[in-house]
Amino acid sequence: MPSLKTIVINLLRRLDHFVDDLRFALVKVSGVGKDLPVKIATYRGFGRRDFLFLQGRVLVKKRLRNSPINTVLQNLINSYRRFESDEIPNAVLRVCIEDHQFELITDREGYFTLSAPLDPPLELNNDDPWQSVHITLLKTPWTEELNLETSTTVMFPPEESTLGIISDLDDTIIETGVASLFKWRAFYNTLFKSIHRRKLFDEVAAFFRALRRGYDDQGFLPLFYVSNSPRNIYDLVAGYLKVHSMPKAPVLLRDIGFPYKIHSRKDMNHKMESIIRIFDTYPEKRFILIGDNAEKDPYIYHEIDQRYPGRVAAIYIRDVQKSRPLQRLKKFVAQESGHQIQMFTSYRQLATMCAEAHFLDWDYFQELCQSQHKWKLSLPVFPK
Repeated sequence: MPSLKTIVINLLRRLDHFVDDLRFALVKVSGVGKDLPVKIATYRGFGRRDFLFLQGRVLVKKRLRNSPINTVLQNLINSYRRFESDEIPNAVLRVCIEDHQFELITDREGYFTLSAPLDPPLELNNDDPWQSVHITLLKTPWTEELNLETSTTVMFPPEESTLGIISDLDDTIIETGVASLFKWRAFYNTLFKSIHRRKLFDEVAAFFRALRRGYDDQGFLPLFYVSNSPRNIYDLVAGYLKVHSMPKAPVLLRDIGFPYKIHSRKDMNHKMESIIRIFDTYPEKRFILIGDNAEKDPYIYHEIDQRYPGRVAAIYIRDVQKSRPLQRLKKFVAQESGHQIQMFTSYRQLATMCAEAHFLDWDYFQELCQSQHKWKLSLPVFPK
C-alpha cells in the first residue's frame, strides 16, 4: 500500500498536470500564444570527444531586473517570476555542434535533455576545453517556423587529465543557511538577496582556481558544481559564481516540479544521480568531492566511494559550525570515513590539506589570495 506521502505527491502531480494542460489548451484555442515572448534557458553541458550531455528549458520570457541597487521588493518580485515559470511543452529544437545535429522535443515541464554519442568524435582544441553549441527553437505547439537561436558552452576536459573535482554549492561555496531552523535563512537569502549581497566564504575563489590548475600546473582539471538548489535560480547561481571570480564549470541544479524530471532512478536523489552521471562519463578519472555537513553530503559521498572503489581521490567536508544537531553526521564521519573523509572549517585549512596531498600548488594559492584581496578592495560597497 502506498504511503501517505506518495499519495499526496501523486495527487499534486495530477493537479499540476491538469492546470498546465488547461492553461495551454486555452492559449492554443485563443491564439494568444503567437504573441508570447519565448526564451531558451540554457545550462552548460559536458562530455567527451565521443559523447555529449546537455540540458535546457523552453519558457515564456519574463523580465528580470538584476541590479546591485535592487530593493528587497524588487528582489522578491524577481524571485516570484523565477519560480512562477510558464514552461512550454512539446516545443521542437535543433542542437548543433560541429557537424552533428540533433532534434529534441521538450517534455511537459519544458525541459529538453540531450545525452548522445558523437560519431565521428569531435576534433577538440586542447588549449580550450569549452566548445560552443548552437540551439534553435524551431516551433512551439502554437507557433510554426519560429527559428529562435541561442548558444551555450559544453566542457570537454583534456583526456590526459586524470583528476576531476565535484563540489556542492549551498553552505560549501555560497553561504546559504540550509542548516538554519526550517531553512529560513536559505529562503531569505534566495528570495530577498541579490547576487551582489550574498556573502562569499574567505579565499574560496582562490582555492578553487588553484585546485582546478592542479599540482605542478597540470593545466585544466574538470570542475562540476552539483547542488539541490532549484534550476529556477540558475541565473542567480551562475551570476554569483561569475561576480566572485569562481572558475567556470557546469552547474547541475534540480527540478522542483512534480515529479522531478531528471530524477529518473527512484532510489537516488538529484545529487547522487548527477555525480554518478559524471563518474560514468569519465571512467578514467578520479574525483575530489567537496561538500558540507549541513545536509547529506557525507552520506552521498561515502556511498559514491563504495560504488566506485578507487575512483574517489579524497572527500572534504566543511564543518558548519552553527548548525543544529549534527552529531549524528559527525559520528558517521568518525565511524565510516577511515582516511577518506576529512573535515575543514576554512578554505586556507583545506588548501593546506590539498597541498599536502599534491592536489594544488601552495605558492600559487597564496598568489591568488593576494590578488583576490586587492580585487575585493576595489569593489563598490552596496548597502545590505
